[in-house]
Amino acid sequence: MREAEGRVPLPGRGAAEPALPDRYRIKRDDTGAVLTCVEAPTVSVRVQHGFTVTAAAARSAAPGSVFLDGAAQGEPFLDPKREVYNLDHHEACVRSFLLATCEQAMVLVRKGLDLRKREWTVYANDADLDTVLAIWVLLNHLRLDDGSTETRARVMPLVRLQGVIDAQGLDMQDMSALPPELLAEIQACIDELREPELALKRRGRWGESDLVGYTADRLRAIDRLVYSPTHFDDVTDVEQLARVEITNGSVAVVCRSKAGIYEVERQLRRLHGKRLGVIVLRTGAATYTLRQVNPYLPTSLERFYTHLNLVDPGAGGHRSANRWGGSTEIGGSPRATGTRLAPEEIARVCQQAFRPPALVQRLRRIAGAALGSAGILLAALASAFLPGLIGRGAGAPSGLAASPAQFSVLLVTLGGALLLIRGLRAPGLYGLRRPAGLDWCILLPSAIFGALAGGVWIPVPATTPVPGWLEPLGVLTLPLAAEVIFRGLLHGGLVASFAVQECGGPWLLSCPVILSAGFYALWGAILRHPAISLTQATTGGPDSTLPLLGALLFGAAAGMARERSESIAVSILLHWIGVAAVLLAPYLGSLV
Repeated sequence: MREAEGRVPLPGRGAAEPALPDRYRIKRDDTGAVLTCVEAPTVSVRVQHGFTVTAAAARSAAPGSVFLDGAAQGEPFLDPKREVYNLDHHEACVRSFLLATCEQAMVLVRKGLDLRKREWTVYANDADLDTVLAIWVLLNHLRLDDGSTETRARVMPLVRLQGVIDAQGLDMQDMSALPPELLAEIQACIDELREPELALKRRGRWGESDLVGYTADRLRAIDRLVYSPTHFDDVTDVEQLARVEITNGSVAVVCRSKAGIYEVERQLRRLHGKRLGVIVLRTGAATYTLRQVNPYLPTSLERFYTHLNLVDPGAGGHRSANRWGGSTEIGGSPRATGTRLAPEEIARVCQQAFRPPALVQRLRRIAGAALGSAGILLAALASAFLPGLIGRGAGAPSGLAASPAQFSVLLVTLGGALLLIRGLRAPGLYGLRRPAGLDWCILLPSAIFGALAGGVWIPVPATTPVPGWLEPLGVLTLPLAAEVIFRGLLHGGLVASFAVQECGGPWLLSCPVILSAGFYALWGAILRHPAISLTQATTGGPDSTLPLLGALLFGAAAGMARERSESIAVSILLHWIGVAAVLLAPYLGSLV
């Protein structure tokens, strides 16, 4: 009958009840242990001996910071605009006139602080009962503010009495206004909850204790006082593996559960409210179900599928049935093999798909791709010229230390090694797939026209004796190196940040195509320059702009073919065809 009166029964009294679900989790990251609750996934708790920040640091802390009971060395404050709070009753205040930390936390929750709308971090430097109760209140905010008074009625006597004791002292217990019988019962509960803390302090081990583990244990003990197993009958067990904010405040949640996608959706809606945008439910070791919950997101799952298929090594190309796919509302992972992406990687891809990168991010990606390709070319050039320059300083003849054909082999070796390192982790991004479709063949005339204008890379003949097989090898490897660097590495580094074509889709001159063609033409001009003379200026001489225009045209055609075929093999083939057209043109002209 005590439950009906709102009283909290002592643990261990009466018949044994089924165990409550363990809702508290301890995880570790780069900064230490983090305590979370499955019913408050947006709230992370850090409890560390001696942790303190100054008052100024607390006020300028990251949004979503909550300091408890002395973790911030300053007066208690509420900053709703920045969403930073210091719940305290120690410094720069009249202690007797303030509520204890646990009661301040209850006031925040009851006044409508929405702990679901963003990520929150709670900081504490001790685990006394006042602090532990404050943490319990914050982690159980949904049950304390769900419109039902049952949970509040069961826990408020405990919060009130502990608050009075902590703020006013043991001799002021009557200020809790609890009836004598209930007062004695709640005091017994407090003694029971504090016993492990007092035992550690008696043995002198409190300072070296694991505060996060201790806090989790006391939270479970409070659960046993407040809840019965029936309170969790409607709760679906959902373990959140990763969570990211995607767009307009919405979140995507990667999780696993034995329940179905719609039961999981109901539970996650309760935990995240209107913020829930996308669910990625892990149903097996490598299988997932995708569900777009918010139909008003700026894009649909189709774009998410596209991004996943680009980066997932387990997904096939356009012709394969083993791909991420489905409708605009629900879909799944590759059926035959499953995915080879980790939950955190899937969450990151979801964020990229639903939240277009900012201009600064795109510029950073362009700069990184350009510097990466330049680094490979400069390394190959240095190996070709540096020994000669050193030899000139020693009195030896200057010039190339390697023939143009040897430079070609070195360039393709460096570029190919880097492409394999990156591409095997995300084959779709870097074009390491079998060609799909044949609509890229439409671009063949443009590629040949650009090649005849001087837009392909052909090594100049060697000026020093080299093996007879090396010259033909250079003719094959230099175009291969160009495609590996510009249509493989550079183009692949930009695909995630810009819209590109798809096999059978609308025709589009994408930014990766334009940029890769531009850098290809620029480096082609550098390699043709008389001071370097590693490639032939096949049309108009070394000072003509026609090869530059031809390189732009050929680069655009090769890039578009690479996108529509989903394979760098097609752009390599086009380059070889272009080289063959240039080499055969004089012979064909003489026959006319």
